[in-house]
Amino acid sequence: MYSFLPLPRHPTLTLILTLTTSPLLPTHHLHASITAAATSAPAFQVSLSQSPATKIAVQDQHYRPSSSPCPYPPSSHHLHYCCAGPPVRRKPGQGAHGPEYSPAPDIFNIPAILYRKWPLLALAIAANTYILLHYSSHFSTSSREDQTNCPASLLNFLYLIIINMVANVGGLAARAVFLMSTRPIAQRADVASYTNNAVAAIRTLETTWYDVGSGLWDNAWWNSANAFTTLADFANLNRDAANELNIGGILMNTFNQAQKATASASKSINAAGLVTTSYAITKREVPLPIEGRQMSAQGFPNFINEFYDDEGWWALGLIRAYDVTQNQDYLDMAVRIFADMKTGGNTNCNGGIYWSKDRKYVNAIANELYLSVAASLANRISGDKASYVKIATDQWTWFKATGMINAQGTINDGLDGNCKNNGANVWSYNQGVVLGGLVELSKANGDKSVLTDATNIAKAAIKQLADDNGILHDTCEPNCGSDGNQFKGIFVRNLRYLQEAAPNNDFKTFITKNADSNWNANRDSAGKMGVVWSGPAQGVSGPTHSSALDSIVAAVAVA
Repeated sequence: MYSFLPLPRHPTLTLILTLTTSPLLPTHHLHASITAAATSAPAFQVSLSQSPATKIAVQDQHYRPSSSPCPYPPSSHHLHYCCAGPPVRRKPGQGAHGPEYSPAPDIFNIPAILYRKWPLLALAIAANTYILLHYSSHFSTSSREDQTNCPASLLNFLYLIIINMVANVGGLAARAVFLMSTRPIAQRADVASYTNNAVAAIRTLETTWYDVGSGLWDNAWWNSANAFTTLADFANLNRDAANELNIGGILMNTFNQAQKATASASKSINAAGLVTTSYAITKREVPLPIEGRQMSAQGFPNFINEFYDDEGWWALGLIRAYDVTQNQDYLDMAVRIFADMKTGGNTNCNGGIYWSKDRKYVNAIANELYLSVAASLANRISGDKASYVKIATDQWTWFKATGMINAQGTINDGLDGNCKNNGANVWSYNQGVVLGGLVELSKANGDKSVLTDATNIAKAAIKQLADDNGILHDTCEPNCGSDGNQFKGIFVRNLRYLQEAAPNNDFKTFITKNADSNWNANRDSAGKMGVVWSGPAQGVSGPTHSSALDSIVAAVAVA
């Protein structure tokens, strides 16, 4: 059984390199058995032989039966549901893009290499042994299908041989390629480290703040939509770790249980533009059945409420859950939510939508969410793509013309009664949602210029909101309330989307630096993360923890 997806286990990593020579020379066998405690990596047997043709095969010695793809039993807290199904398995010698075999024996001349280059080979084996032992605890647990879990140090060994054999440029080039090819090891070590941190933080989020009965985290409505999104994003990065954490079950439970609650919201805004939300959430035993589904006429009762921004958060979360599970119910509900958001249009500012159904305030966040949901649906609803693209394109054209983007390139909170920039505070989340929306819009209409717009906003936001050490802050810290506690994670999450679409080393450094600060300086003794990312942990809550978790999940993606 062969696999290129890591299994969520902690076995011993055993590499057996067998070099069998040609009968033209006395038979030599070089056996190098290297044993290392590899974090979250399966055991591999890697064999190289020269008869009849050298072939490379990576054998997964830990087989998980396809009849039981999830590695955990069902329970009242962890539902037995796999978000991605069993790992993809390939035939021997088949890589991520089809069968891949090494060169024929007359080209890949191992005896000649051993005979002429034995000092260099000995050095390479010793160096690779050191690397395996030194980095064994950092092997990647990423489940990206275009990456083989054959350790990078083994690839170094193969590259060394091939360069000496094909290029024949001598020991200097071989040493150069060896040193350059060690770079993926450090990169994979970073991914593994951030993944382990994310797993630990998600466990804390689940066990401390998740309520199975309501499907919410810390009894917070729109904040829970963001936690939901973060878990879906992590599952899309590492499905095996997600299965261990039962993220698929949590997403499904929230989808089912949240509709059984009745939530009413009351929001107020202070002079700086900081929103304070109070929710009254009560569980309703039986949802309303409409058209054979458990939903109300507006969709799930509590994905629809008085505030269009709340609805937008849930729509984006459901879209991300759809991406990782392909559960059509999630996408269908996002479509229904967006239909309700559209009713907030026809504002007195000649475009956009209102913040709430009292139709009094046109603000940045509701309109950024409207843009992002429309563009996201354009990329997933092929039958209505043109209409969604038009909505998103028109929305961005209007948004730029409103003046909410100030002279410094950042975004204020909204518009005043005369439809002018109200000069309210520059909050991190208002700089974030628009980034993800523009990434989706660029995918939908092919306009790369909007990525430049997004990059400019991101740079301006980091310049204004980061401290001298590059750590993100909001001006409300450390007393940001349940709403402000969520803001920074939203920015970093969407900056990650932008980084993947338009790579920028400064953005990558910013993301990893904030993830490191949260992990090293912003955790209390119980592993909970607070609102001030530079630390120490203060005002710890579900929103502060899930917000900081966003930075770590983003680091998994970009490291």
